[in-house]
Amino acid sequence: MPEIYLPEKIIFGKDKIKEFRPESCEHAILICDSDIFQNRGFLETIKTKSTKIISHVSVVVNQNIFELYNAATEVFFAKEADLIIAAGSAAAIDCGMLLSYESKAKFAAIPCCGTCGMTDFESGEYYSYRHSPSTLLLDPCIIRCVPSGMVAYDGLASFAYAIDTLENSDNIITKTFAVQGAVGILENLIPAYRGDIGALERLMYAMYFAVAAHRNGADLENSDLSKVSKFFAEFGYPRSSVCALIVPNIMESREHEMRESLFEIAMRTGIAHEDDDPAFVATRLIDEIRKIQASVGIPRAVSGFGLNESEYQTKKSNTTVPDDLLDLCYYGSFKFLKM
Repeated sequence: MPEIYLPEKIIFGKDKIKEFRPESCEHAILICDSDIFQNRGFLETIKTKSTKIISHVSVVVNQNIFELYNAATEVFFAKEADLIIAAGSAAAIDCGMLLSYESKAKFAAIPCCGTCGMTDFESGEYYSYRHSPSTLLLDPCIIRCVPSGMVAYDGLASFAYAIDTLENSDNIITKTFAVQGAVGILENLIPAYRGDIGALERLMYAMYFAVAAHRNGADLENSDLSKVSKFFAEFGYPRSSVCALIVPNIMESREHEMRESLFEIAMRTGIAHEDDDPAFVATRLIDEIRKIQASVGIPRAVSGFGLNESEYQTKKSNTTVPDDLLDLCYYGSFKFLKM
């Protein structure tokens, strides 16, 4: 039976962080990896609001996501906490999600930008622990403080999740979410990157549509996006950053199978017209993604991250991911060079 899993409560709108009301419990742990939350007073606001409802709130802050997870785990289980509140980057949301999965406690997510980093931890790979938070708070006042680079990478990573869902899902609801998210990201990413306040707000919501679709996709751990991002993440790059970079290459490799979905996205963003040839439209849309990447400073190939070619070739010889797809992502597309 088709099912959709979403947060029990989604709170959204400007300054809604000031109205945050976590579930009543004895002990909550508040975890964070972001300077934005500390320097702008968001973390203190969350703590103050939480202590009015919860007897004890432990705060764990660390910018290293793996150290954050280890410290949070120690505090959580030592004090038998009832609730996890994860605030900060997409990786911090993943951290709270994993801790929630391991403890069976509910968790609230308060992202500063994207809400999914596809982070693999030693104790759990992303697809083994992914699930929706019980409460999600999307406050555009937070994303306004985010560096433009994070906006670019989180936005295109979320676009990649939407494309991944459209490639691999037959569920009409998740596909609708994915298209809505993809369209919203394309329409708002560039102005949001440049600091347009309205675009930042719309982008934050569009990114969540894409993530909500992706969290409900089945067997995505075997998708091209998952396998390729996991391969390159083993060199130390965040999977979400890899996703933001490789998404047009994934689209190019599956252009024929995805023409209907790509045509719909192109139509709704004004990139195509109803009487255009679908094959031409798909190519035009992929080129548009590459132009957006160039505009926001994202390399056209994984080699642009500085990955040594000999290291890449050595690892490539020991994987089952198709060589042509890996090469397309590592070296970049020849089609883009001709633009």
